[in-house]
Amino acid sequence: MSTTSPEQKFISEVWGLQGTAYVVVALRYYSRFTVLGWRCLAWDDILMLLAIMAYTAESVMAYLVVAHWKGLANNAMTDEQRAALDPQSLEWGLRVNGSKTHVCGLLLYTTLLWLLKACWLLYYSRLAYGVYNTRRVIHGGIVITAGSYVACLLVALFKCVPFDHQWQINPSPGNHCMPAISTIQTVFVMVMNTLSDFYLMAIPLPLIWRSNLPLRKKLILLVMFSGGFLEMAFGILRCVSILTVGVPRPPSSPHPLAFKLGDTDPSQSGYWSVRESFVCIVLTNLPMVYPLFKRFIDKGRSVTGTKSVTTRGYKLNSMPSRANGNYRRQQQQQQQAPYSGPNNDGAWDSKEQIIHGRGHGPESSIEAGTLSDMSAEPAPSDHIVVTTEFTIIEPSPRGSRTSSRET
Repeated sequence: MSTTSPEQKFISEVWGLQGTAYVVVALRYYSRFTVLGWRCLAWDDILMLLAIMAYTAESVMAYLVVAHWKGLANNAMTDEQRAALDPQSLEWGLRVNGSKTHVCGLLLYTTLLWLLKACWLLYYSRLAYGVYNTRRVIHGGIVITAGSYVACLLVALFKCVPFDHQWQINPSPGNHCMPAISTIQTVFVMVMNTLSDFYLMAIPLPLIWRSNLPLRKKLILLVMFSGGFLEMAFGILRCVSILTVGVPRPPSSPHPLAFKLGDTDPSQSGYWSVRESFVCIVLTNLPMVYPLFKRFIDKGRSVTGTKSVTTRGYKLNSMPSRANGNYRRQQQQQQQAPYSGPNNDGAWDSKEQIIHGRGHGPESSIEAGTLSDMSAEPAPSDHIVVTTEFTIIEPSPRGSRTSSRET
């Protein structure tokens, strides 16, 4: 019975993850189109297109390293092997091209991660629009994200001077000029990625924790916006996997393997970069995809019921009155407000408004669809006010009669 080689398994993994990422991003745009329409796409939706393009290019680079260059680069060689290798040989060409591909792949990997961070920042700016002091925190996140990205690029471009030494074979260019296992670049990117993720998670988590949501819904949001911890775990795992490798010990040793820092398997960089990038793609799109599944679940549950329940949030100064004329006018204003879905989608979507007291700036909103069918008591500040509208349809000899009641 034939066995599949590790290289072939990785190639299958790369394209499997790629296809799954496409599905997740497609669900994101489908959710946005059905709730807001294509005219209401935001900047983070545009950046996600750039991010998926960068992810595709990164996957192609990882595929080339394993499938075409046989996982070879300018590392994992002794000085004797470097001196004996013929510059006209096939292995020399594989190692040179493998090193060049690693350089491109690492630049794409870094660009992808920081594009996704920009998506988070833009999403948070909409999520917490008008929340007191949040604008300053988001501006700080923009500075940190931009500064850390530029720093990572500078390390990637100037860690090895001249630049073409990053694919030099003989003599040995040194660890800093080996793109597949460069310690300074791998560790620096991991540290910048971890610190920036900590800052980004510090934006929504306190806001959610201080909200007046039911505990169960609050925990769901906290888990959803804590995906940065998983991203950091994969980033650290990537760093450890690239810089360490198991080497056999003497038979007399009680431990079968030891771990050595340095000249290791060059293909590890491609393996873990693709895996970490996939996790980041999924987690970044999760807040947009989750409402889609929740709407379908809620819609399926309501089909078996006898009445339709619509949960819709309003700002305190725009609460619809019981008069039909005022109600229609307020509904038109609600349609024109940012992030509010169309009326025909209201039964499966919801929008909670965080109301702040005087002096704390304008009202702010939590993205529609993540929290539905909830209630909260009005409070002077930092609470959520939700209006629930019950629509009951009663048959009559002359046709259906519809009555509405607001609570």
